[in-house]
Amino acid sequence: MEFVISDFVAIRQKYSIVELSAISTPEQYIYDSLEIIEARVFGYNPTKIRIKDDWYDVLPLSVVARSKSPVDGGFHFIYIQINLSSNEYYVGKVNRKKWSEIKRYQGSGLKFKNKYKGHETEFVRYFILCTSTAKESEIAEAKIVDNVLLSDPKCLNLVSGGAGTNEHYDREKRVTHQRQYMKSHPEAFQSMVEVAKKLYCSGDTDQLKKRNESIKATMSDEHYKELSRERIQKWKLEHPDAYQRSRENNLKAIQSREYREKRSLARKKWIEEHPEEYEAQEAILKKARNTPEARKKRSESLKEWAKNNPEKAKENARKRAEAAGHKNSKPVNMCDLRTGAVIRSFNSQHEAAQWLVDNGLAKNLNCVSSINAVCQRKPCSTGYGIRKKAYGFDWQYADQIEDCEE
Repeated sequence: MEFVISDFVAIRQKYSIVELSAISTPEQYIYDSLEIIEARVFGYNPTKIRIKDDWYDVLPLSVVARSKSPVDGGFHFIYIQINLSSNEYYVGKVNRKKWSEIKRYQGSGLKFKNKYKGHETEFVRYFILCTSTAKESEIAEAKIVDNVLLSDPKCLNLVSGGAGTNEHYDREKRVTHQRQYMKSHPEAFQSMVEVAKKLYCSGDTDQLKKRNESIKATMSDEHYKELSRERIQKWKLEHPDAYQRSRENNLKAIQSREYREKRSLARKKWIEEHPEEYEAQEAILKKARNTPEARKKRSESLKEWAKNNPEKAKENARKRAEAAGHKNSKPVNMCDLRTGAVIRSFNSQHEAAQWLVDNGLAKNLNCVSSINAVCQRKPCSTGYGIRKKAYGFDWQYADQIEDCEE
């Protein structure tokens, strides 16, 4: 009795369901073979599985449980997981020291695990080959799972077989081994790359949102934050030149206009969605920035930067002065003290100060502070009333006079 799973996989069982469920009469019993009697009693039907052009005998669980390797005392098998509902299948190897670990382990393929989760009862695992060592199981898997088998749409394997390691490396060595294999066998991971492209280039899907939320929840945990800090510190110590280059590249990226616009839009969106959190955050930042320690640190940092970059510091000071002057430049009028009539108008206080200097009424441009004090009607330094005149004239902002006239 044969079941075709796909063009590359088929199952052949020796006895049909009718033969296994039949009840022999005492006369017929003596003619039944010992094999079919055992099949009826123990519920095992001798089975063969074809993968491509090769047939493999399925090992009964009673045999699998007793198949300890005489070399290292472990269990080493090649198996196939078949979904009898969808006819999808996965071929893998398992190398464990204990039989209980063999029973728990079902497979490590990413696509298979995704299909297996929630559909455990639909999959049936068949052990088709027993080897003496982990190395032999790698060789056997590489022979079975090749590019031909990967071309089958029903196959859940994403990479060619034999990519594992028969040695028990630590995590760092294992990751290095896997990366080297992936770089040297890019064609074996083509199907996985295509699936990833289709998944992550399909727009803002629910699956991507769940994945992002899961990553954020995981990486916000203090344990993973500490792991990240340790990895970065270790990498900085071991690769100082690469770290410096990455810092420079990151600085260039941050200073680009596209990045700033993107960051600004994201910030505005977050502020609109989280107004209370934003206010609390701003309060904390304002408090932190105004502490004596923060001011001292900021001052020392600016001084150090200005010392190391004198030309840039000078240019920045000029720009700040121009910006402040432009921001504070308001037209002013020089008025008569008795009548209040406008004698002369100036585009800014600095222009008025320059006129006073040019006409010998003031010694230097510092007189602008006196003009500003009169315009704002500030209290006198002597404590007697407000400032009403400077250099023999009354000074008022032009817009204030216009408002009064209206």
